[in-house]
Amino acid sequence: MQRIMPTLRLAVAASIAIHALAAHAQSVMQPGGWDMHAKISALDPETGETKTLSESPMKQCLSAAFLDKDPYLMPGIDKEKMTQRGATCSLADEKRTESSASWKMACKLADGTLVDMTINNSVSKHAFRSDVRQLIDKGGKSVQMQIAMKSRYIGDCTKDMPQL
Repeated sequence: MQRIMPTLRLAVAASIAIHALAAHAQSVMQPGGWDMHAKISALDPETGETKTLSESPMKQCLSAAFLDKDPYLMPGIDKEKMTQRGATCSLADEKRTESSASWKMACKLADGTLVDMTINNSVSKHAFRSDVRQLIDKGGKSVQMQIAMKSRYIGDCTKDMPQL
């Protein structure tokens, strides 16, 4: 009986681990149609006021396969995109829970521009929020930018929605 107990404990532990991994592989977010609203603003260094540069609403179809990659909770995905554009980037202060993630990323672009970013994302079954704050230094001139995205699940995808 004493020999069976460690084996049984190992089997139970393995079963729990497999279920935990399977649960983690499924996205927190609901696949389907999402209404997304992005607002880009910049801090005017002369006045200290924040000015909205653009606001863009859009509807997007998010597939289960796309969401299973946890695109909004994986810090490396931004680094990969920037590297593909010729930037050299580093990540720091990576924090992750089941429904939120935050990290810092510093990049030197191909033209020498330096970009320091702080990213905070949170997701739930029917909502997604992202706050990206950037300090951009190009040739000794700096600007602070913010990209705020609020998204909500709106149901099934429609033919007119771009799909990810």
